[in-house]
Amino acid sequence: MTSAVSRLTVAALVGAMLVVRAGLAVAEPSAAATEHPDAAAADASPVALVRSLQILQEQIANGSVAAHSAQSALLARIEARFTQAPPETWQDPHNARAAVIYLLSGGKPATIRALLAHGKPLAIEPNLIKGALAYVEGREDEAMEALRTVDVRRLPPSLGGPVALVQSALVVRQDVSNAMALLDEARLLMPGTLVEEAALRREIFLAGQIDNADKFEKLAVQYVRRFRHSIYAGNFREHLAVALTRFSFAQNTGMFSRVQGVLGQLDPASRRTLYLMVARTALLRGKTDMARLAAEQAASASRAGTVDGERARLYRAISLVLGDGYEDGLRDLSSIDKARLPARDVELLDTTRRLAGQMRKWPEGTEPGQRTAPPAEVPPPSRIDSASAGTVTIDRAQRLLGDVNKMLKEAGR
Repeated sequence: MTSAVSRLTVAALVGAMLVVRAGLAVAEPSAAATEHPDAAAADASPVALVRSLQILQEQIANGSVAAHSAQSALLARIEARFTQAPPETWQDPHNARAAVIYLLSGGKPATIRALLAHGKPLAIEPNLIKGALAYVEGREDEAMEALRTVDVRRLPPSLGGPVALVQSALVVRQDVSNAMALLDEARLLMPGTLVEEAALRREIFLAGQIDNADKFEKLAVQYVRRFRHSIYAGNFREHLAVALTRFSFAQNTGMFSRVQGVLGQLDPASRRTLYLMVARTALLRGKTDMARLAAEQAASASRAGTVDGERARLYRAISLVLGDGYEDGLRDLSSIDKARLPARDVELLDTTRRLAGQMRKWPEGTEPGQRTAPPAEVPPPSRIDSASAGTVTIDRAQRLLGDVNKMLKEAGR
């Protein structure tokens, strides 16, 4: 653990309560607290410790690697403090709510079960603690039964936000619209926090699934503007690249401007990287039009002769070969400098060149116009450009395009 992380003792995090919610650096601990961190932890109330955890998670939402590294240590300290607290501690509603927040913020269910073993119920609505435990332990039906009537607006925002996230996860398979409404609640209850960041990420993809292009674009732009430095932003971009190739509105070339509107909020390097990811993912899914559009955007943002520039040219060329531009695609493939490509794209280039070159060769032992025997397993239908339709048999073209598709999927693993 780095020296910066090692200084994030519980005492320092409790002191961070004086820091503004915008996510400024955590205040330095006092000399006494640094020398006796365990004593400081023992003196801190459950409410103060959990508030420190939430402040730490706000730092994570704002991109602090040190805060992310320190989170597990803080959770362990909270666990120790909760375990050592006398039973009457949990008769204070504030501390009882803190226990539920801890559980829904990455805490161990065994810690909460130990509190319940004291025999006295926690000073909180039973359904909240029961539902939170059931959710964390994977008993979704029980969690749904316990939490379905909980009104998050009647809870303190610090608890209502995490509960709304859980409620959304529980109903999403049955009612996407309701799940999105609950994510809206979570965002509004805890703006600027990791709860809002997580709710935004989830709601963006739900909006895409139901083809709500307006909400998708609005929320995605909001996420990029507010949380582009989040620890989870990289994972978000990877999922976004995959999701864009699935959303029907994104596959409509006339709607591609919406994708550009979202990615235009990123810095140039991130934007170029994401366009490349979208292009490659679209190829793997057989979305040649989208692959071409994304590759062209990546190419326009890349310098000639660079690795990214050659990758963009490669993806565009493959999309043309598999689409309506066979001749142009084949010509572009022959001019790509494989020395500038990553190893997995070199294999992609070599195999595509070989298979593309075979697409206009007559199979041995056949004559023009003669159909070959049908393949044992016909691959998914692929478009064949009209220029080549008269010079290649349909069955052979399908087999070759099937080989290309298979090769693309193997290269994408």
